[in-house]
Amino acid sequence: MHIINSLLPILTVIVLGAILRRRNFLGPETTQGFNAFAYFWALPLFLFYKLGAATSGIGSANAFLVTLLSATVASLLIGWLVSWGLQLPVASRGTFVQACFRGNLAFIGLPLILFSLASETLERQQQIEAAVLIALAPTVIFFNIAAVTLLAIYNYRTAVLFSWKTIIRNIIFNPILLACVAGLIVQKTGWEIPTAIERTCVIIGSAAFPMALIGIGSQMATLQFSGRWLEPLYTSLIKSVVCPVLGWIVGLAMGLEGSELRVILILCAMPPAVSGYVLVDQMKGDSDLAAGTVVVGTAFCLLPLVVLLGLTF
Repeated sequence: MHIINSLLPILTVIVLGAILRRRNFLGPETTQGFNAFAYFWALPLFLFYKLGAATSGIGSANAFLVTLLSATVASLLIGWLVSWGLQLPVASRGTFVQACFRGNLAFIGLPLILFSLASETLERQQQIEAAVLIALAPTVIFFNIAAVTLLAIYNYRTAVLFSWKTIIRNIIFNPILLACVAGLIVQKTGWEIPTAIERTCVIIGSAAFPMALIGIGSQMATLQFSGRWLEPLYTSLIKSVVCPVLGWIVGLAMGLEGSELRVILILCAMPPAVSGYVLVDQMKGDSDLAAGTVVVGTAFCLLPLVVLLGLTF
């Protein structure tokens, strides 16, 4: 029941988004608005008040970060080797590799983690949540830097879009990073968030996951690819099987166990984000392959997640 109660709500909302898009209840502008609001406002406010209100310290944040980044970098290297072994076209290699390491941590991973911690005590939940949120920001930044770099290297036509100034500016003003820093400052200084501000953050932050999941379903309903299954299957195996196995090995070495180990495995197993497809399309990569990795990866990750949750509950 733990597995069903954790996975089913997330899948239901994603499917709802796809149905609403298919029935023209949601249009492209509405979907873009949902995604932008969730990323730039709702999720940062959620992160801010969650970290700011945490009373149990940051727990295993360092272990989470080391484990997640280690598994991510290893998956990137494995993906690059596989892309070389498959002799993919140059323009397809960056697209292939980014799908091997870049997962949807924020909008699928976080709600799944929150549901999976429901049986823990409130203090334990807060401690693990705070540690996850601290590890999340630098990992997402690494995702963005590595993906843009790979897509630029493997597609000379878009070299003009590869700007270190732009990347550095995006890092400094990344809303997830800013929210985590602000939340940590509040927590470390012991400043109590005024009730009115906290309740405002709770209201807006609570909209992050439903809006984002509906947006994911809506975007997935419009993705089209030509039936290239082999490459997406390879990326799915690396992202949702190899990456969690690597995370398990590193996590155990870092002293993680129980619910903490479960959390890191969930993050490692997350499928490619739709935002990865958008980035590939903007940088003139292999958008057909990118669409396939998102669709196949999202469907494929269900079985590994069921296994992981079954082994760790």
